[in-house]
Amino acid sequence: MKKKTVQEQLLEYRESVIKELEIWKDHNKRGCVDPFWADGCNMNLTRNHIIYYKGEIAKICKENGLALPEEYYLPLPPEVDNGYMAKLDQKERVQRLRQGGWELTTKKVKYDETQLSLF
Repeated sequence: MKKKTVQEQLLEYRESVIKELEIWKDHNKRGCVDPFWADGCNMNLTRNHIIYYKGEIAKICKENGLALPEEYYLPLPPEVDNGYMAKLDQKERVQRLRQGGWELTTKKVKYDETQLSLF
């Protein structure tokens, strides 16, 4: 198997940041279907993926004397309440989560996509 070039690795991480941001925004708006974990828990996991990918971007750029790409500066979504649910219309899932001791909330978290960040 051929080892990826620095540029290929960097492109992969840049694309991953964008993909994970879209997943986070989708979960915030529409929720997900994980039967055992609330949307907020999945959103926080996705946020952690973004942190990881941005860290890898920074590492590659530093090691190779490259400028940080724009994806590095995209705003990191905020942490959310682990019990956040975008919608409560998945009756069976909501019931299972509540029976498991989850305190659910539908209070949305705002994400400012226009505010650049220094991860």
